[in-house]
Amino acid sequence: MALTLYQRIGIIIGFSAIFLVISTNLIVNYEQTLLAKPGKDNPGKGHGKNNKGNDGGDDKKDGKKDEPRKEPKVEQKKDDNKVEQVKTNIYKGFSFDSIGDNNSKGFNFAAVGDFGCSKNTKKTIDNIKDNKPELVLPLGDLSYQKSANCWFDIMSPFKKKVMITLGFHDVNDGQAKMDQFFKSFELDKPYYSFDYGKVHFIVMASESSFQQGSPQYKFISEDLKKASEDKDVNWVIVTSYGPFYTSPSIHKAEKPIRDLYHPLFEKYDVDLVLQAHNHNYQRTYPISYNSAGDSSEPIVTKQNTTGYNNNTDGTIFALVGTGGESFYPLTGQAPFVATQFDKFGFLNIDISNGNPHTKLTGTFYDNKDGIIQDQFTIEKEIKSKNKTD
Repeated sequence: MALTLYQRIGIIIGFSAIFLVISTNLIVNYEQTLLAKPGKDNPGKGHGKNNKGNDGGDDKKDGKKDEPRKEPKVEQKKDDNKVEQVKTNIYKGFSFDSIGDNNSKGFNFAAVGDFGCSKNTKKTIDNIKDNKPELVLPLGDLSYQKSANCWFDIMSPFKKKVMITLGFHDVNDGQAKMDQFFKSFELDKPYYSFDYGKVHFIVMASESSFQQGSPQYKFISEDLKKASEDKDVNWVIVTSYGPFYTSPSIHKAEKPIRDLYHPLFEKYDVDLVLQAHNHNYQRTYPISYNSAGDSSEPIVTKQNTTGYNNNTDGTIFALVGTGGESFYPLTGQAPFVATQFDKFGFLNIDISNGNPHTKLTGTFYDNKDGIIQDQFTIEKEIKSKNKTD
């Protein structure tokens, strides 16, 4: 059947439309196939950066993949720090040679505790160094790190001048650090005594067993008795990290040690007790133990802020926790405390021996320009003792 011209045109147009539709579908499918196929220039989903998985989203699968890569690094870092913290060195040559001139010459020594290893600590060390002490008495909490390496390094100007009192952090921050102190200072126990320049020093260990009947109690009671009979001893000075008395601050006074040892100190005429633990400075009037009432309220035997003599009964307690480790607030002043403040610095003690009088002068030097923040004196007449030549 012959087709008309118009029919032939219509058929051509129809086939053209069908061809156009088929071609378009083929092209679209091909492009989609290319987009779905991963490759170097077209990473596609699941490759490269994924906001859900790698940047903290909800893709748990990707999150789990990251954990094994990160965890070993964290653990290794902890292990490295642990090794560094417990690495301790033994430092020889720091201990004071107490076998020196024990005649009537005068001398001075420095006392302070709660050091740490800060810029303020270094200033305290420089301040002490300027006063050229023959002896340095650190009063505990020497290092706040896992080892005492930094403390020993910063104390290097005082080799052969140091007699330590151990504090909480020195004893309780790990066996490695405590052993470091024992080995460096060649100690066989944390409490001991020594003589120098007609002064008898007793170093207590408030972090160790001290109750009545303990080896420390027996040692101190017998040692005090001997010192009281020694004609070559004019002064008795005790160091103790734990405070017998304190104004209101972070740490309270330690009643058990106070009730046991202050009466003993009175019996054998202890002149001065040096303490730390609270990070501030406090100095009492001469005080006596209150056996009839509350022992935390001692009896003030002399209201003068300075100028004491041997006619004044009582012992002075000085708390010197000002070595450089942060201040503790003072929230009040106890009535038995003559002066108190929060300044970095140290307490210098000058001993001048005459005949028949001898004098002790205590001076607190602020790290700031060496300003004197406190000063007190005790003068006594030398009395004959029971011990004969």
